Amino acid sequence: MNSEREIMKSENEIYLETGILGGYRPEEITKHRLGSGKIMPIFRDTICTAEKGRIELRRQMMVGGRSFTVRSIFDAGSEKTATDRLLKVIDEDLSKLTK
Repeated sequence: MNSEREIMKSENEIYLETGILGGYRPEEITKHRLGSGKIMPIFRDTICTAEKGRIELRRQMMVGGRSFTVRSIFDAGSEKTATDRLLKVIDEDLSKLTK
């Protein structure tokens, strides 16, 4: 029952508890299928637009009283998702640290 209540919390309730608005809530992710058939996860509060061969994702987040716009632009025909690209950047940074 408690987990059901967690899902039903409004963005304002979560912000008051955590100080983060637009946080990671995996239970509210939707899926967008790319032309290649691969699935791109999209947050409930993400604006997704597709035009001119690209996909643009935009989210507003508030952390610690500061507002941020997170914007990602991808080639619509790409085989890689946002997660694939982020993991590549993390791997490259980690490999620099271990050298």
